[in-house]
Amino acid sequence: MLQDKFGRTIDYLRISVTDRCDLRCIFCMPPEGVPRLDHANILRFEEIIAIVRVAEELGIKKIRLTGGEPLTRTGIVSLVKNLSGISGIDNLAMTTNGVLFHNMGHSLQTAGLHRINFGISSLDEATYNKITRGGNLSKALEGLDTAIKLGFAPIKINVVVQKGINEDLTKFIALAIEKPVHVRFIEYMPIGAETHSALFVPATEIFHSIEATTKLVPIEKSKSNSQAPNAWQIKDGCGSISIIAPISENHCGNCNRLRLTADGQLRPCLFSKEEVDIKPALRPTINAEQIKSLIINAIASKPKSLRETSDFGRRMSQIGG
Repeated sequence: MLQDKFGRTIDYLRISVTDRCDLRCIFCMPPEGVPRLDHANILRFEEIIAIVRVAEELGIKKIRLTGGEPLTRTGIVSLVKNLSGISGIDNLAMTTNGVLFHNMGHSLQTAGLHRINFGISSLDEATYNKITRGGNLSKALEGLDTAIKLGFAPIKINVVVQKGINEDLTKFIALAIEKPVHVRFIEYMPIGAETHSALFVPATEIFHSIEATTKLVPIEKSKSNSQAPNAWQIKDGCGSISIIAPISENHCGNCNRLRLTADGQLRPCLFSKEEVDIKPALRPTINAEQIKSLIINAIASKPKSLRETSDFGRRMSQIGG
């Protein structure tokens, strides 16, 4: 079992497999995009697998694959298959924008993917196009429907709420009534070189806008339900909703995660620029003992809370969320 110096158990590793993405979401990157990593600097699959094997031995049980957009990484199904074969990993998940999922969903499920999150910040075609700078909403929804048909559960939809852009959440509520999905309304996080505080909508405002039109039934907190207590079933609906408030509510005391960027940096905290370079343990040859030491060092450097940090270092697309 891995614990940091504040007694938090660390059992969750988020892995960015690529910095590439087929969308350019306004809350994730600037209009011109971000400088791409040189291919040689991106971790190879055998390196990621070696890291996960060591991490599992240390107590990591949950893996989430992110990007950029993970489905743009050639061979991603093979990586899923290899990671799912590591016996101690009991939760292998992925976050995707869904655009490519329709054609890959079945293969990913067969390979051993357990859970799927979709990043879809609007169900209005014009608004979605604006947020993603040209994305195709119908393709994302096709991917969502594929996940439902394949029986993935739970299926979560991440909605980054931005003032004056996608504050009307009624279509997402309707979706959660109609389909077995869990919609997560997430506060905008101003991570990057520039911040856009004018886009921030606090969790209280999000909740009041939903509560005004929707009958909500609180979901009880349990060991198997990490969404509670800010989670609700919709009365007479198939799905549920939650509100994720990383800015206005400090959940750092329960943080159980470590992040690995596509270029091999272990990031102890999303909100801090501090990183531990794991590549020396991988190249020119993979050294399991050195990987173990670097993971332990990264966890030892986790800050107590985001209040202690102010420089994010990278943009969200470069970190992996």
